[in-house]
Amino acid sequence: MQTATVRPRGRTRPCPSARPRRKLAIVSTYPPRECGIATFTHDLREGLAAAAPDLDVVVCAVDRDGLSYGPEAGAVLDQDDPASYPRAAKQLAAAGVDAVLIQHEFGIFGGPDGSWVDDLAAELTSLGIPYLATLHTVVSQPTPHQAKVLRQLCESAAAVTVFTPTARRLATATGLGPADRFHIVPHGAPAILRPEWSMRQWSARHDDGQRGLTVRPEVAAVLADTRDATVASTFGLLSPGKGLHTGIEAVARVAADVPDLRYIIAGATHPEIVRKDGESYRESLERLADQLGVRDRVTFLDFFLTDAEIAALLGQTSVFLTPYRSSEQISSGALTFALAAGVPAVSTAYHYATDLLAGGAGITTPCGDTGAFTDALRTLLTQPGRLAAATSAARAAGDRLAWSAVAGQLAGVIAGVTGARAGRAVEAAGAERRVPASPSLSRPAHAVQPARPQRPLRWAGEVAASFDAA
Repeated sequence: MQTATVRPRGRTRPCPSARPRRKLAIVSTYPPRECGIATFTHDLREGLAAAAPDLDVVVCAVDRDGLSYGPEAGAVLDQDDPASYPRAAKQLAAAGVDAVLIQHEFGIFGGPDGSWVDDLAAELTSLGIPYLATLHTVVSQPTPHQAKVLRQLCESAAAVTVFTPTARRLATATGLGPADRFHIVPHGAPAILRPEWSMRQWSARHDDGQRGLTVRPEVAAVLADTRDATVASTFGLLSPGKGLHTGIEAVARVAADVPDLRYIIAGATHPEIVRKDGESYRESLERLADQLGVRDRVTFLDFFLTDAEIAALLGQTSVFLTPYRSSEQISSGALTFALAAGVPAVSTAYHYATDLLAGGAGITTPCGDTGAFTDALRTLLTQPGRLAAATSAARAAGDRLAWSAVAGQLAGVIAGVTGARAGRAVEAAGAERRVPASPSLSRPAHAVQPARPQRPLRWAGEVAASFDAA
């Protein structure tokens, strides 16, 4: 007698073309650790969850303080223990990840110039797990050892992403790899920053607790005090490289032309600065404000802001300031967030600011030129037409920086890597039935070409989100 297969009512055969759920691990600092890359990774994970629901994203948290992490952190890497790097790779392999995305910044990994990250990468490669890298720092004149560390990371990567065309040009010029190795995926920003969230709405949401968008009383008090003022602001971890002396001096010089001008500097001192020098940098800023007679105009918020608090601050900021001292910086989450909130900026001309503000969303000045920085701030605050035009340009740029737009681009790069690995696994297993590889996945791993996004982000005439641009 023949038997029949009985299936429960309402259930159907799996679709042969349905893709299995893929697993990605992001190696990075992560909240509750307070740093810009930790915030970036938290927001990136949420963005990928929306853009690629078939992607299961876990975190390998880079830690040096024994912090407690959420359940999404499936592994913890001890930044200061060299043995932790290959061990973390083995943990990720045991967890069944299909690919690993390394957020690279020299300072968040151990060893000289963060060289131990190469041990992690080498172990992943030996275990057959492809990895991608996102470069948060690319310098035009790296030291020989910096170049060696980063070149080794990039050479074995299945794909490398950078934030701007300038970063890709620098990566190529310094010998990190050919141009087609580097995919340009902009720095994203959370939707919570959109300019439609006014301070009044934030106050109401804080009062009734909707969506958990809370603002600490200290932040609410400062924002209430400056509600009717003309506000310039800066946020992020404080360190001498931020050049905040320039911002304070500019505010002092412009004060006579803008009597209601206030400058809010929000952020804790960078933990590494505190380890070495305590709060001497913040104290030097406070002394400068006293010496220039603007202590009543400059307000310090001495803690790391949440996204909701950043949104509240930017919601009543007229001009955002990034007076950074070095022209080498190729990413800035703070500047990205400002434009995402529709706030124009006055910035020194570091690489990322030059790219991001090229469309008119602010004014750049030479690094270290306090006079030029002052003139730019005065121009925006005393010429309503210029401020309105810069604000409009900032909002246009911000529309293209939302994670809802950016995460899909990165998901395309990741899909190329995991798809290529799956194809190799099928071949290795000698599968009788093979699905023809797409043209993009038939390329070498370092030349994975994801689909072109529908709304490419343009930087000073370049299609920055076009992954196959020369």
